[in-house]
Amino acid sequence: MVDMRMLAGRTVLFTNLTAFIAGFAMYSSFILVPTFVETPRRLAPSVARLVDYGFGASATRAGLYLTPGALLMLLAGPAAGRLGRRFGSKWPLAVGMVFIAVGVSGLALFNDRPWEIVVAMGLLSPGVALAFAAMATLITQEVRPSETGVANAVNTVLRTVGGVVGAQVGATILVVHRIAGTQVPARSGFTSAFTLFGAAALAGAVAAVLVTPSVRRARLVTADGD
Repeated sequence: MVDMRMLAGRTVLFTNLTAFIAGFAMYSSFILVPTFVETPRRLAPSVARLVDYGFGASATRAGLYLTPGALLMLLAGPAAGRLGRRFGSKWPLAVGMVFIAVGVSGLALFNDRPWEIVVAMGLLSPGVALAFAAMATLITQEVRPSETGVANAVNTVLRTVGGVVGAQVGATILVVHRIAGTQVPARSGFTSAFTLFGAAALAGAVAAVLVTPSVRRARLVTADGD
């Protein structure tokens, strides 16, 4: 069902690698941020130790932390198309991954105040829109018209798999970093997770730069589909 030679091409290969990394860093951060902001700063159960992070936000307020970034995504998506037409689609992909890296790293370094979370997500979310829009363009331009659906589906699956892996890695880090005698994650767990995801996103930016789109193969397709 899937032509593996199509997936082995340099453009498709590195775009899919970037997709996996983007899912790893992005989906995981979207899961950890609500957990972080919903944690109340109170005495943890069974120990007289103050939880030194979180804002005690409700589920609704936690969503508001993500809202500005989500609105910026509406602008970043079309911008990816304009940048791609002028400079090539690998560059909005790389820039998007850098935005994700900066945003996630910002969550690791600056998380004492609500506005710091909002600013970090305001960088991460548009980066996601830039990267995802550029991925679809790169894949579509590289493969034959008959392969477009399959190639983009594989790219989407890899993003999802990256998100699943990242979420499990993030959860494992939080389990390892707990406040002694409790089930409450320590601040160091979130810091370690965000640092890891930021480094992964930066590696994704490098992978994006290595994408080298060729002349569209669709132009070479003959009438008999060879």
